[in-house]
Amino acid sequence: MAKLEPVHDAGYQTCHHNGCLLRTRESVLRDLMLWARNPGGRNVFWLNGLAGTGKSTIARSFSEVAAKEGILGASFFCSQDHVDQKKLKNIFPTLAYQLAHHSPHFRSHIIPIIKDNPIIAHTSLITQLKELLVNPLSSTKITCIIVIDALDECIDNEPSSAILPILGESVKQLPLVKFFITGRPEPWIRDGFHLSLLKPVTQIFLLHEVDLTSVNKDIQLYLTERLTTIAAQRSDLKLPSPWPHGDEIEALTSKSSGLFIFAATMVRFIESGHQELNKHLQLLSKADSTVYEGRTAIDSLYSQVLLHAFSNVQNPEELEDIRYILGAIALAFNPLSQRELSKILDIPVSLISTTLHHLHSVILIPSDESEKIHILHKSFSDFLQDNQRCTDSKFYINPEIHHTGMAGNCLALARGLNRNACSLPPFIMNQDIQDPLPQLLEDNIGGAIRYAYTYWARHLMLSSTSELSDLIIDLAISMLQNIPPWIEVMSLENQLGEVICSMNSLLNWLEKVSCSPLPLNIKGPCLLMILPAQQDPP
Repeated sequence: MAKLEPVHDAGYQTCHHNGCLLRTRESVLRDLMLWARNPGGRNVFWLNGLAGTGKSTIARSFSEVAAKEGILGASFFCSQDHVDQKKLKNIFPTLAYQLAHHSPHFRSHIIPIIKDNPIIAHTSLITQLKELLVNPLSSTKITCIIVIDALDECIDNEPSSAILPILGESVKQLPLVKFFITGRPEPWIRDGFHLSLLKPVTQIFLLHEVDLTSVNKDIQLYLTERLTTIAAQRSDLKLPSPWPHGDEIEALTSKSSGLFIFAATMVRFIESGHQELNKHLQLLSKADSTVYEGRTAIDSLYSQVLLHAFSNVQNPEELEDIRYILGAIALAFNPLSQRELSKILDIPVSLISTTLHHLHSVILIPSDESEKIHILHKSFSDFLQDNQRCTDSKFYINPEIHHTGMAGNCLALARGLNRNACSLPPFIMNQDIQDPLPQLLEDNIGGAIRYAYTYWARHLMLSSTSELSDLIIDLAISMLQNIPPWIEVMSLENQLGEVICSMNSLLNWLEKVSCSPLPLNIKGPCLLMILPAQQDPP
């Protein structure tokens, strides 16, 4: 059996993840056990979840329950942090080794196979699966569950998805065996589960689509119990009573945004305060930044995701495109769709789609190009914009530089709009427009131009003055010389106040960066907008 060279630390009992806290994740675990106990159910269950949603914790708890019921055959918890646990070639031999200890009947079938081929642990994945699992399990007719966690973290000569076509070809030969697999929705894994042989026998559970209210309830319970336990262990400290306060728990829960890894990271940060537990708690519950949490676990996770996604990209121009797209998404004041990004950045939708294709772990990317893209958690955006956290220059987004680029793009796009783009009659009020206003704006102006008109000034005033070109300044001055289309769009968007509030600061800022007085034909109309009306307009 030792010739299988199993990874002894890969099983659920020795993996580096704790199980779910009591009374949390109950609905997910209930669904898993219903699948496990159902002899007529599908043979494969894919727990698909974004980074930090708690997949491995659930896999650990599920393995524990299945083991207590005597139906767990074997488990392999992949890990990017441990050399032996990120090699595909170690999975099947380790599972076979565990199955042999689980079942004497299985062991009696596999020992002759190993004797016939002592180097079977070093053969191809196809040979390993067939000889070490399929043939012995078919012969013994054992009923069991096999768990493979975090498949996306495996890196070998072959991609982690290589295991899925092989599994698809073999699973029908094992009607009594069920495979529970977890992983991020990486493109190669999603494609693997949609293969014609695997898709019909696979049940998919999207962990990141679980109702946020339910997830937040579990996170709140987790935070309360963990922090209360920490307080009880530190009787030497004079902590406020109660500690933590309910409002603080709610603030931390809200900040977690459905990510268990974020909640766990916050707990570790608070606990690391030693003599300053309450100070650390206050830093997290009151601060909008994610810098404190990021310097523990979140940043290494994001670095891993980016390196894994773009490991083959070395061309400087391709890397610039990646930063260009990520910068626009991270700095956008409102979420944008792929089509809107394409128009604002003046690049093909296909390039955006190709870039984002590798980032499903950290960004919610709808299949519909017209639907909005959302960064999963604010901490990812913060990470990209902090060179102390994002230490790889290939991915660091300098906010000032990227705001400059966005300002120039928005100004160039906005300049092409004529007055009364929606062809409305004079003096009509928004509430009197018969057509649905959102659709009217979409049909005649479009989301990209509306974004450009709404936020060009904000991007401009956050720009790097050293990066500003004369062209961008000229575009801004041109915009101020032709105010009516801007006013019309913002009025239809019910955001006219945005124009009025930003006008004075924008004029002062432009005068400072242009190093010369602005023309009177700019100041005149703008000041009329800013000053309160003393009489009815002509």
